[in-house]
Amino acid sequence: MEQQRIKSLIDLLQASDLSELTLSEAGSTLTLARQADMVQNTTSPALAGLTVATTLAQAKPPAPAAALSQDIPSPLYGILHLTPAPGEASFVTVGQQVEAGAVLCIVEAMKMFHQIQAPRAGVVEALLAEAGSEVDAGQPVVRIGG
Repeated sequence: MEQQRIKSLIDLLQASDLSELTLSEAGSTLTLARQADMVQNTTSPALAGLTVATTLAQAKPPAPAAALSQDIPSPLYGILHLTPAPGEASFVTVGQQVEAGAVLCIVEAMKMFHQIQAPRAGVVEALLAEAGSEVDAGQPVVRIGG
């Protein structure tokens, strides 16, 4: 099974309410299961050399209010969008106060748009990636301070 296909299945699992996804194809079986804070694959011996793990930003517990700053990572690989649509105002700007759950940016993967939300209230200290840039899963994209 191709690595890009596995990445798209991980994205599908992350965007859904499913807790597990199993796919059998060409004599190989891939199972992706949502756990406390990880999505992992378990495979047949034919795919034993391939390991895929993606941290789910939404599954992390919120940082304590006393924390000075927190980097918010992208939950998946994709293209970063800082505005809802071309020509519109940014979701957030540096120095802006945000509430828990506020949309900070969007990551586009496989023509699907995944919102990255503030896990807690705070002030946007920095935008750590540029609009239109490719971001990796786990790469910090926004920093929120207390």
